[in-house]
This record gives sequence, structure tokens and C-alpha cells, in this order.
Amino acid sequence: MIGATRNLRTWLCSSASPAPLLLGPLLAFMAPSGAFSQDAQIEDVRVGGPAQEGLSRQEERVLLKAPRSAAIINGTRATEEHLDRLSDFSQLAPNYRPNIANPQTGTPALRGVGVGAGTGNGAESETGFIVDNVFFKNVGFQWADFVELESFEVGLGPQGTAGGKNTTVGNIIIRTQLPSFERKATLETSFANYSHVVEKLNVTGPIIDDKLAYRLTAYFDKGDGWINDKVTGAGYLNNDRWGIRGQLYYVGDDITDRVIFSYGTSHEYIGANHHTGVIGDSVPIYANGTVGASFAQNLWNRLHLVMTTVDPYSPEFTHSAAFSQQTISASNELNWRIGDNTLTSVSAWAFYVDHPNYTYNNENEELELTSGFSDPHVAQYSQELRLASPKEQTLEWQFGLFAFYERIWSFSRTDFGSNAARWFGTTTTDPQLLNRVEQHTDGASRDFQAAAYTQETLHVDDRLALTFGLRDSYEIKEGSVFAWEKYWNTAYTIAQTDTAVRGGGGGGYYDTGGQTRARNMLTGVFNPSYKVDDNILLFGLIGRGEKASQVNVSARSVWSGTNFLGWQPLFTKPEQNWDYEIGVKSNWLDEKLIANFNFYWTDIFNFQSNMVDTSFVASNGQPLRQTYLGNVPHVRLRGFEFTGRWSPVERLWLRFNGAYTEARYIDFAKAAPPSDWVWPTPSSAPAGFLTAPLTLSRSNTRWELLPKWAVNVGANYEHPLGAILKDFGGFDQPVTAFGYVNLAWQDRMQMTDPHAIIQYWQPAYSLINVGLGLRTDDGRYSFQLWSKNITDQRWIKTWTAGTPTAPATMQIQDFPRTFGGTLLVKLE
Repeated sequence: MIGATRNLRTWLCSSASPAPLLLGPLLAFMAPSGAFSQDAQIEDVRVGGPAQEGLSRQEERVLLKAPRSAAIINGTRATEEHLDRLSDFSQLAPNYRPNIANPQTGTPALRGVGVGAGTGNGAESETGFIVDNVFFKNVGFQWADFVELESFEVGLGPQGTAGGKNTTVGNIIIRTQLPSFERKATLETSFANYSHVVEKLNVTGPIIDDKLAYRLTAYFDKGDGWINDKVTGAGYLNNDRWGIRGQLYYVGDDITDRVIFSYGTSHEYIGANHHTGVIGDSVPIYANGTVGASFAQNLWNRLHLVMTTVDPYSPEFTHSAAFSQQTISASNELNWRIGDNTLTSVSAWAFYVDHPNYTYNNENEELELTSGFSDPHVAQYSQELRLASPKEQTLEWQFGLFAFYERIWSFSRTDFGSNAARWFGTTTTDPQLLNRVEQHTDGASRDFQAAAYTQETLHVDDRLALTFGLRDSYEIKEGSVFAWEKYWNTAYTIAQTDTAVRGGGGGGYYDTGGQTRARNMLTGVFNPSYKVDDNILLFGLIGRGEKASQVNVSARSVWSGTNFLGWQPLFTKPEQNWDYEIGVKSNWLDEKLIANFNFYWTDIFNFQSNMVDTSFVASNGQPLRQTYLGNVPHVRLRGFEFTGRWSPVERLWLRFNGAYTEARYIDFAKAAPPSDWVWPTPSSAPAGFLTAPLTLSRSNTRWELLPKWAVNVGANYEHPLGAILKDFGGFDQPVTAFGYVNLAWQDRMQMTDPHAIIQYWQPAYSLINVGLGLRTDDGRYSFQLWSKNITDQRWIKTWTAGTPTAPATMQIQDFPRTFGGTLLVKLE
């Protein structure tokens, strides 16, 4: 009986048996799997070390074997070139734009798309983010320094049939170093201009020999801002963050278990106002040929004040405060080998909170009108169970179950200042009517997804392989918004104050009530590949992706004076896409030359984006323009990506990657017009006066704020020098010189709506990073001098022409030229 039971268990877990596909859910509850004792050790990150020569296992998989468009940066290169933040990696990865100016409003994008509208609160993104097999949904979890990398990977195309949460365009995948059973410690100190100091500590070793190991990493990153406020003296876009990460790693005969705890915090001047600078007065030239009053004119007419600055690098805020942000996460990955197969369980919890700490009326030009901000609290939980067959066999398969829950509290606030009553033309100009009045909008979003997925690769022969993936996800979205007002004055009634708040852009009092949306979503891929020979791999991809509805945590009621007209929608429609790709991966000269190319075409339907609603009509008969989160019927992405590296001579590596990206609205007949198409209608309009259009068509137009071409090229070189330091204190250890140079070039970029009367383009520009250093051949010591953006290139992220009520502004870059040095000491 015992033998029969053993035989049955062997048959059930055999990779040749179909039973795992049929009984996967039952087996998944028996235990979990992943890496094992022979895989427990990973290559050490070593500055200028051997990893520059050969490919790591992950690099070989991504660059040579995986039949998908992808790119990878190993930990050695990240350490050598000081790649700590996602913005650093974007200069080396094709078609990746982090777009993270602060923790809560980033829109990280692959192929031009990420979060289509709004912020990360309540939103789904086409671009996923995974760290050590844990999917992090909210963009706030991407605000950190990543200091213990094993690899940074970009995976393109629909995701989810092989694990994690489904995303439609791609994933950013980060892997960190495992604990080691060899006792080691690394201390790295960097210093740079703007009083910037970065300390990194990485300690690892055994607790129980060959059974239990630990790794502890910590960083401290502090430096002055490079833009100084002329009123408060605060330094904006500074560095002030630290984090700590602890790991335990157990290795048994058939089981490994990895526990990770992480904490990070920052206190930096990185709000939207800190990135946006005034560049001049607004002179509204409307499309009908009329000229409107400028912001400076209105400023004098309404407040008898003048503009105090038009220099974006010299702001003048009446108040300012730093963002306070925290992230905490814990995860456990348990791997269990059952027969020839592997069962994996990944359990995770994470929490993110952001306190902008804005005080009243932190507005440029020393004004006290309004200031708004959001204070999100995000908690997420996930559980994944995955059963997988061994690799390198005729039929490779895996089956998984995934559960995800997210709860968001978004506490938004608009503060009114002492000039607000006069500025907004309320019934009385008494400052006390609106001074220190607060409009609160408390949004809540809940997201639950349960999914089952499977992916199989059939090797028809030693050349042709067919990969099929399918995922079925059931997602429930819940949302609600409650708005209220807070004030202290007793001179005015609640009704008077409420009317003034709504006249100043606030929403007044309202409660949408709790609402729910549920949907079943199907994702699938067909990914054939053909190995022409040992040097060339051809592949194709047809994939369908689907993204759940987005919760509008800022949805509001619509009023005309004291008349209630209706509600903005609380949910968008779900989004679907079809993706088609064809590519080639090639390697030559014993892998000294690698060149990969990929073409893609993606159609996205019901693309989630900001829309304008003109269905509400005011009491005077004029339609009201209401901006809300909605859906564009059809957009299209298509382009070309390439990545590779070449070693023409020993110890020299040239790297290259880039992308051509075309993102276009195909069907968008009712887009919001730019500000110069919204001219005022005179109170006594003459006969035949043409009123401003409510919408304009953006169909068959390219997206702005996205360059067509982006190309990255770089070189790494090392040269042995021998014991050249033996005459200086008897240091006879051989040393090696190493260096790198990277150039990231971006094509010119249109920054304005194509209908706008005055067009503005960001010219093409290049960012150049360089470094030169010495290291001992045993890897114990390394010293390096380096510079980022060595030519001090200044570029603009966004630009607005301004309106009669706002000056012309631009969003500036995150950092100027920086230069410094790094000392790394490794102890064993």
C-alpha cells in the first residue's frame, strides 16, 4: 500500500503527466517551491568585475533565450554606474520612462503608456512593477533607492499568463541579491556636489551553516536642493531619504524559504509645485483671433498685485513644506520540489503613506489663493501559488493561482487663502469669507482580484517551440467619495461659505455612496519561436490584454450656482488591447556580439484618460465643461525596439539600445480643447458671434509629451595595471583601472496639443554620464570619480502657455549636473 501510494505521488508530480494541470489547485494547497541548494548562491556584485565579460543566467535567459522583447541590466553594472533610482535605469533601457516626479503622481510608462489618467490612487497601470516576485500596484512603492540589485529587467508585451497581476503593455522586474552562506560585508560611501552624501551597507552571512543565511542592507541618502526659494530659503528637489532591508534564506533538501522585510522613508521638497516654475506672463491669443486679459492684468485688476518672478529656477512661495513618505513591506517566498516539479508560494503585504505636509497657500508669486494636495494611505495583500515543471523538456508547463487585495484611502484637500475671495469674485471681497477655509475630498477605493493562469511551451523539435498562455481574472472594484468643508469664521453662514467654495473650484458637500463594479477578464498569448541556428532566434507574439476599471477617487458633484445638476462617474470602463509582435534575437562571435530587434503593433480600446463632459447645462443655458476620468474609444501604439552589446577588443564592451515609438489617437472625436480654443462669450455677444467649441477631435493625431526616437549607447572598459601602488606605503595588491561612458539621446518632443495656436517643442537633447576608477583585483577596494549629466543639459518635461487666471509655466528636470566620488570597501 505504501509503495502504491508512492507510485501514485510520483505519477501525479511527473512532468510527463497531465495530472498537474488537472489537479494543480489541490497540489497548490499542499506546499510551495522556487530555488534550491544548488541555486542558493548568486554571483557577487563586483565593481568592474568578471560579470562584464560573460552573461549571467538571467542575462542569458533575457537576451538570448526568451522569445519576447526584453532588456536587462545586471547588478554589477548598476553598482559601477551608480544606478540607484528608476530614473537612472531609464537612460539604459529601451522604451521605458519612469515619469516619477514625486511618490504619488508618477505615471511610469513602457511604450508610452502607464496610468492613462489621474494618479496612482485607484488606478490600474498598463506598466507593472515587480520586486522579488511581488507585484506592487500603487506607484508610491516605486519611490526608493534600489541598492542591492541582482538585475533590473524590462519585459514587454501583455503580462500575467506566467504570474503576478495582469498588465497590458509590460512589466518592470527587479531582483535583489539573495543572502549568502559566505560571510561578507560591503560599505560604500559616495559624495557629490550639493552636499550630497550616500552611505550603503550590505552585510550577509550564515546563521546556520548551509541551512540558514541572512542579508541586511541599508542606505542613507541626503543632499541639498538645487533650486532655492527666494522667500522661504528652502532648497527644492533635494535628497533626504533612508531605508533598510532584511532577509532570511533557508535551504533544505527539497525546500527553500526566503523572508524579506523592507522599510523606506523620505522627506523631500518634491511636490508638483516644487517641479513647476513660472516662465512668464500669459497672453491669451485665442483661435478666433481675439486677445484675452493676461494673468498679470487680472492679478493687478483683482488684487492690485504684480508678478514677482518669471524665473523657473527662482520660485517665490509664501509657504512650503517637504513630502513625508513611508513604505513598509514584508514577503515570504516558499519553494518546494515535489518529484520533478516545483511548487511556489509567494505571500506579501505592503503599506504606503504620503503626507505632503503643505501649509496654507503655498503658491508661487507670493500669492495666497488656493493650494491642493492629496494624502494617500495604501495597503495591499497578495498570495500566489504556482506549480511548474522542469525546464528544457518537450513540454514545459506551469499553473498558478493569484489573489490580490488593495485598500486605498485618498484624503485630498484644497486650502483657500486670504486673497481667494477677491480673486474668485465672490459676493463680498472680505478675505474672511474664504481665508483658511478647507475643502476636503475623501476618496476610498478597494480592489480584489482572483485569477487562475497557465502557460505551456511545446518544443516541437530542437528548433520550433510554441508557447501558449491563458489567464482568467475576476476583479471586483469598490469606490466612494465623501466631500466636506472645514472653516472657523462665524461671520458668514454655511450656505454663503459653501457657495464661495464652489465658486472657487471646490466641490462643496456631497457623498457618492459606495458603488461596486465586477468583471471577468480574459488574457491570452500565443508566442511561437524558431531557432534558425545557434546564433539566430526568430519569434512572434499575438496577445490579448485587459485592464480593470479605474476608480475616480476625486469624483464630484456638478452644480450651477445653487442648483445640483448631477454626478461625475465614479468608474471608468475597463480597457482591452490586442498586441502583435515579431522579432529576432541574434548572437555572434562566441556571444561577443548580441543584437536583438522587435517590431510591435498594439491597439487599445476604451483607453482610460482624462475627458471633458459637456452634457451639464448651467442656469444661463451655457454648457459646463467638466473634466473627468473616462475612456478614449481607440488608441494605437506601434514601434521598433533594439538592444545589444559588442566586444570588439578584449575588456571593452559597447552597449546600445533604443526605440522608435508612435502613439496615436485613432478614435477620439470629443477631446477637451486646449485653453486657446476656450474663448469667453461676451455678455452682449454681437450677431453671428462664434462661441468656443465644447470639444475638438483628436482622432488620428499623435500624442504629445512623447519623443519618436530614444537611443542609448555606452562603453565599459577595464585595464589591468599590476601592483603600481607598491611604492606608496607598500601596497602590493594588483589593481585594475575601469571606466564607463553612457549617452542617452532623446528626439525632439511636442509639448502642446496639436490644435494649439502656439506650438512648443522640447528640442532633442543628450544626457552623458561618465566614470573612471581603480579597484584591487581581489575586489576588496574600489575608488571612482564620476559625473551624471556632465554637460549640464537643461530640459523641460511639460509646458503650459497659461490662461487669464494662471501664468505660463514649465515643469523642470529632477537634477542638474552632478559629480562626485565613491569609495567601496568589501570585507570577508
